[in-house]
Amino acid sequence: MTTETQKHILDLPNAFAELDPLIAFLQGARAKAVEIDCSGVALMPSRCLQILLGAEQQWRSEGVGFSVTNITESCRKSLTLLGLEPNRFEDEETA
Repeated sequence: MTTETQKHILDLPNAFAELDPLIAFLQGARAKAVEIDCSGVALMPSRCLQILLGAEQQWRSEGVGFSVTNITESCRKSLTLLGLEPNRFEDEETA
């Protein structure tokens, strides 16, 4: 049985972008390693961050890979404004 990483490109051009595609992806990728590509994120809304943090905790508690990649500079600024380190998803120590 091959466990290929499931990939999702997060497309958030503004704070009001729809999060349903992310939620549907995560629901469909349960028990599989996932990679969330943030190259299309202009601003990280707090609701999206809550979803990512909850998913990260769930995946890691189950011993399944979870990564957030291609974090843009504006996304890093959003993480800082929301009280997290800008490298929150890149550093295994803080993840």
